[in-house]
Amino acid sequence: MKREDLLAFLTNQIIQRKLESRPLKVGIDGRSAAGKSVLAIELASAVRKRGFDVFRPSVDGFHHPRERRYQKGEYSAAGYFEDAYDYQAVIDHLLAPLSGNTFPVLCRQVARDLRTDMPATAPPTSMGAESILLFEGLFLFRRELNDYWDFRILLDISAEESLSRALDRDTGILGPADIVQRKYELRYEPAWQIYLQEEQPESKADVIVNNRDFSRPMISKPASFREANAAP
Repeated sequence: MKREDLLAFLTNQIIQRKLESRPLKVGIDGRSAAGKSVLAIELASAVRKRGFDVFRPSVDGFHHPRERRYQKGEYSAAGYFEDAYDYQAVIDHLLAPLSGNTFPVLCRQVARDLRTDMPATAPPTSMGAESILLFEGLFLFRRELNDYWDFRILLDISAEESLSRALDRDTGILGPADIVQRKYELRYEPAWQIYLQEEQPESKADVIVNNRDFSRPMISKPASFREANAAP
């Protein structure tokens, strides 16, 4: 399918689920470099054109302190899965307030400044019942967070594609190419395998998008959509 068809489908799915009385909370999950941020940006633009307020934070604004993140070692997969992100902060600052019955509420879109490894000082944002939250990041359908989402999108790419994109994107940012490759092969991808085994995000997702080709994505779940749009 064309990219614009995917965006139209997802936008309609989001708006159909939106109730007037409360915000809608959308989780966009997927492997490292699966295209989560790109999709969130695209959806934010499409949803705003339909007249809604959109907030687009990332789990990257909710890291644990560096000491906690690397307490099991810089290349530990278990450490990445268990200690990288502060999911309680995501709940306290975003998901729980947006799941109440009285609006507007004050929410923080960033809890920790990753550059300084200090709590973020930006003021909270007021979010009303007309708001739509597009939250992207890793491991979002784990049991601590899953019940909060109103709509779950899972982006599917292969481990090989994840590494290839990461080498293009992160070399020079995370270090030289050999360090980036080592982190992905020893820490990030094995952590994703832990997540698949322990949380089975495919079974929780409302929509699974094969995003290996940005220009020609494919929807593999729901099955009814896949079958209706299968080539003859």
